[in-house]
Amino acid sequence: MSTSYFPNAHDWNVGSITVVNTTASRNVEKAFQHLYHNTAIEAVHNSADRYGAPKCHEDTRKAVQGDIHSWIKDGDDEDEPKKIMWLTGPAGTGKTAIMGSVADTCEAERFLAGSFFFSSFAGSEKRRSKRYLVPTLVYYLVTQLPPEHPLRLSILTAVQQDPSVFRRRLDYQFTRLLLTPFNDTKHQFDSSILPKVFFIDGLDEVEAVNSRQRDPDPHEVRLANEEDQEEILSALLNATSDPTFPFRIVVASRLERVIQTFFSSDAAHVTREIFLDDKYDPGADIALYLRANFAKIRRRYRLPPSWPSVEDIRKLVYNASGQFIYAATVVRFLQSGKHPNSQAVLNAILDWRSQGSEIGALEPLDALYARILQSSPDPALAVQWISVIHSESLSESAHFMNLLLQDYDGQANYLLENLTSLIWVPPVEDLKSSYRFHHKSLIDFLGNKGRCGEDFGNSYEAGYSLYLERCADICLNKSPATRPPEPQHIPFLLLFTQRVPRLCAHGPAEKLCRCDVVWWAHFRLRLGQHEREEAIMDWFCEIHARCPIESPGNCLPHCKHWRSNTLRTCKGLGWQVPNVVAFFREALLYHYMGRPMILSPGGFVSKYHRPNTQREWLESSDARTPSTFTRYTADEDYQAILEQVADMFTRLPVDWGPKYKQEVDSGVSAPWNGFTDVIEKIKQEQGIDVPDVPPRW
Repeated sequence: MSTSYFPNAHDWNVGSITVVNTTASRNVEKAFQHLYHNTAIEAVHNSADRYGAPKCHEDTRKAVQGDIHSWIKDGDDEDEPKKIMWLTGPAGTGKTAIMGSVADTCEAERFLAGSFFFSSFAGSEKRRSKRYLVPTLVYYLVTQLPPEHPLRLSILTAVQQDPSVFRRRLDYQFTRLLLTPFNDTKHQFDSSILPKVFFIDGLDEVEAVNSRQRDPDPHEVRLANEEDQEEILSALLNATSDPTFPFRIVVASRLERVIQTFFSSDAAHVTREIFLDDKYDPGADIALYLRANFAKIRRRYRLPPSWPSVEDIRKLVYNASGQFIYAATVVRFLQSGKHPNSQAVLNAILDWRSQGSEIGALEPLDALYARILQSSPDPALAVQWISVIHSESLSESAHFMNLLLQDYDGQANYLLENLTSLIWVPPVEDLKSSYRFHHKSLIDFLGNKGRCGEDFGNSYEAGYSLYLERCADICLNKSPATRPPEPQHIPFLLLFTQRVPRLCAHGPAEKLCRCDVVWWAHFRLRLGQHEREEAIMDWFCEIHARCPIESPGNCLPHCKHWRSNTLRTCKGLGWQVPNVVAFFREALLYHYMGRPMILSPGGFVSKYHRPNTQREWLESSDARTPSTFTRYTADEDYQAILEQVADMFTRLPVDWGPKYKQEVDSGVSAPWNGFTDVIEKIKQEQGIDVPDVPPRW
């Protein structure tokens, strides 16, 4: 029987003999392998999966890269050091390229502790999941440390002691795998030489488990994705709030609601924000990038030195609207060599009406837009809003547009909160600022079904119908669906009345027939400060736009309703209004033009004259109550005028059309004043005893 005199001895020397605890070594290696198998290596900045990922051209984005780099290197010297930097900005502005370039620089300088580049477009599910974030960051850090480094051994010991750590909450993983090991070993090494920074890119592209299952509920998917994003943010805040945490963290994302809210509230005290706007002069960098890459394309395909023209580059920079993804997409497509005529391809790209997806030129950009739009809880309605905002909101506040379009309080935020990387949304308390689109190319995308597809294209086209329906509802109810506080209500309605003429021309006839025209006329005339009469005249003309040209006097019900009540209101206030001859001349001019039209103030509407002394206001229903109208009304006087106009038309000479046209075209008479002799004869035949319209123009 043999006896061991040193049953518990290990790691001791006798001369040149070393006894090593091979079991401990095997356990460390086993822990390292367990850590490795829970990582997403494809998400690391320099992974093979990211080969060809965008990087900044060597002469571009210098300012923003310099700001990030100096913060990483010297941020502790600031008066109020921050542990987190948030790089954000509109979609496609080059955040990922900047992150990749700065990560490469930090790696070369041994500053890089780890990186994770989320991507919803990647084939690997690991690059979309929160589950692999902490293990991947920790794994990269461990590989930077020597085999016997105390921090490395402490981290791997933690993995060995709790192999289930990767199934725990993220804040626990940060604590168990980074904070605790560092605090346990920080006195055993010089912590100043540790790598300094973690990079986390594409946080807005984090997706929950099973988010891509068949037929998911979009609303539930969005909430689940946001919940995972919030967990990551909470874990980062928890880690960086510990004063002993030795690392900085750079996070890049779009302006999604939950992320923006987090960095502007919970984490504001530990966060420095960089927003990629015009301050960093993206246009100049995009032009430089294009010129450098076009030079390579010229050499490769032996194109003339003049290609492309200065004007072509200027147009591309303009179309990019600060989006590097647009410029990179154009360059990548031209470099592919799929089409022999580079100038023809470039011309097609510059022409937003071309079927871009058919040649594949802008597919990456289109995919980005489609994905962001799909993140709205109601993508179709959101696109309709975008359509209306684009056509109506250049001079109007977002507050006004929200009141105009909302069905319920908070609907604007609900629809657009995930689209802030495409649209700048003013804060709720800002009642003056307008919506702004970050990219011109978004509207080009939605205006081209070949690029955006039938669903988005149809929704974009339906925006105008939505606008008219909302306007009709406001006109019918004398208030928006979400009534604002009283100090804001009257100004809203006054501004809204500027839209009534277009509503009259194109709005839903059934609702127009039920509007309280008398109330709106009194409201506009009593409270309007500028061009009060002109607004009334405009809607009086516009409401006639859909009436049949070939059947004068046979107006549609909604036209009769609005015109008769407008005339009644103005006459009740003592105004001079158009007589039957003026209406007849209007019918002649419509025939002459071949279509309904808005007449010059020198013509039909000039017959409105406001009296010097205003009579008492007529009674009208209260603005606080919906309209009580259930059908259109047209008084007998106005109906008699229409019948007279129809009768006058039957008395015109058979060849009146060519003669009228000849008289007007030759300059003998202005369009509004032609055919005076013929009209006088018809008046005598009918016994009409009203004056003709006096000559004007």
